[in-house]
Amino acid sequence: MKSKTTWGVCIALSAVIAAGWYAANLTRSETNEPQTAEPTSAANLGKAPSPIASRQVIRLNATMQSAAGMKVQPVSRKSLQLARILPARFAYDDTRHVSLRTPTEGVIESVRVQPGDRVEEGQAVAILRSPTIGRARNQVLTNQANRRIAEKAFRWEADVHEGVAKLVKLIRSGASMETIERSLKDETLGDFGGKLRSAYSQARLASDIVESIGRAGDQGAISGRLVLERRSDQQQKQAVLESTIQQSLFQTQQSLAQAQSKLDACDRELRIAKQTLNTLLGSTVESTEDLDVSPNDPNVSRFTICSPLAGTVERRVHSATERVATQDELFVIADTRILWVEADIRGNDWGAIDVATGDTVFVSTPAFNTSSLVSPPQSAIVVFWGRNVDPSSGSIPLVAQIDNSAGKFRPGMFARMTVPTQTLEDVIAIPESAVVDIEGQDSVFVQVDGGYRAVAVDVGERSSAMVEIRSGLTEDESIVVAGAFILKSELLLEGEE
Repeated sequence: MKSKTTWGVCIALSAVIAAGWYAANLTRSETNEPQTAEPTSAANLGKAPSPIASRQVIRLNATMQSAAGMKVQPVSRKSLQLARILPARFAYDDTRHVSLRTPTEGVIESVRVQPGDRVEEGQAVAILRSPTIGRARNQVLTNQANRRIAEKAFRWEADVHEGVAKLVKLIRSGASMETIERSLKDETLGDFGGKLRSAYSQARLASDIVESIGRAGDQGAISGRLVLERRSDQQQKQAVLESTIQQSLFQTQQSLAQAQSKLDACDRELRIAKQTLNTLLGSTVESTEDLDVSPNDPNVSRFTICSPLAGTVERRVHSATERVATQDELFVIADTRILWVEADIRGNDWGAIDVATGDTVFVSTPAFNTSSLVSPPQSAIVVFWGRNVDPSSGSIPLVAQIDNSAGKFRPGMFARMTVPTQTLEDVIAIPESAVVDIEGQDSVFVQVDGGYRAVAVDVGERSSAMVEIRSGLTEDESIVVAGAFILKSELLLEGEE
């Protein structure tokens, strides 16, 4: 029984193998049969016809056009301002930037600000101790004291000279002693008052005696010899009085001139001392109040360093307790709300650049040209052209002022400056966004028959976001200026079908 079963299985397997071999041979024979080929022309041997050559009209419904942000505008002639893009970098505005340095050698006692801090004009940023400043301040205080002494001396001599002049005037008018005392009780006369009064008193007495004996001599009561003696004495006393007057006026005038000269010398010495201190402190003020000089301050060597402008502390170099030399940099303080952009103009561009002070240029920076943060070019105002050529680069700087209120720019960042060169008049100019590349050919989509057809164009000069079209478009056409890439994709898809 088992033998019959084994033979049955072998026969079944042989049948399956035979059927498989027959099917395989049948398939191979069908594959090897000759096929009839269609005639092939030279045109069919090349690529598929170009979509532009086929002049297909692409039609999109309203929903697709809205989703693509499709915009159309008519072709027109206009002036096209050409520009050159120059390498540039951001820098501090020289009028809003200062490198704060030590006026002289010393030791930093304290630092009151850190980088990034906002400071106001006149705000204290550091304290410096310097013996040199102390000596200069002491010289100012000494000269101030000397001047006060000289001024008092001058006032005294002036008052004495004025009082003596008044006394002489009263004496020559013949005023009585009582009148003189009453008139000059508040005047300053010094030693000259006593001398003049004594001489005047003796002269008046001699005159009175001469007058009295003169009447007696006329009556014969006194001898003529005595009268002559008294008259001689009167003349002597009058001469002494006149000599005393002249000597007093001369001496008071000379003393006043000497006092004035000494006061002027003290003024000059004080001015020199102030200027010396000004030089040390880097100041141009003249008054001692602005020089931080106080006669009651024992710390005359202590100097407060203040910010000369309002801005931000950009850099701090030294710390407290450090010793510094003259003109060592302590801080960089700047108002970065306004910055400069310095572009390098090479020799071959000097004649092409067409800008002047006050003109507008546009600045962009690669640091903001990323997919996550895109910043359009920002306008800047030309401040000046450089006059000197950099020997290392062979270029001259073009400096423009840019608003940085948002704080997105930093000094030292690289930038690109778009600078006008020349103007093309009466040319067809379209937005650069309207031009797409279709199979290596610059093309635009023209609105026709309720759809859009790709048209090859000859592109000329490019400037910013505009391009010149030399051929391919006419003024009576309207073109797609936004959404052209979607139309290009549709055109290529239809071409593949």
